Amino acid sequence: METKQTGWVIIIVMALTLLFFAGFILWPGISEKESFMFFILIPVLIIPALLFYQLKIHIDYSEVKISFGIGLIRKSWELKKIEQVSVVKNNVFHGWGIHYALNTTIYNVSGFNAVELKFKNSKRKVRIGTNEPEKVAAFINQIIAKNL
Repeated sequence: METKQTGWVIIIVMALTLLFFAGFILWPGISEKESFMFFILIPVLIIPALLFYQLKIHIDYSEVKISFGIGLIRKSWELKKIEQVSVVKNNVFHGWGIHYALNTTIYNVSGFNAVELKFKNSKRKVRIGTNEPEKVAAFINQIIAKNL
């Protein structure tokens, strides 16, 4: 199973900011030094946009894999180490991107819907943002139940 969550807010904000800076670069009333400063800022915006525009979840019969954007940032967990998966709602404080809160790691690029992985013999939890939390949780729980 595979599902994707697209970070439209991230994409739109980065695109508008890039257009804003491009306007300054092309504006004839700006000096070369100032124009160069804006030119340097463009990669600073493009890199995070490429890294976090999307969150892809891939689940097979042995592990749950996630990857952000172009795939440089990725993580996986073995299904045999997962005890239970439940549907949860993140709040505003959980934010978007990768965050650590007490014993929970949050991976998210848009919205507040997520699945929470609870691990055997551990207090650690992982929350993964998805537009289809019920489908993802049911699929993983079904595989876990078969492997017991």
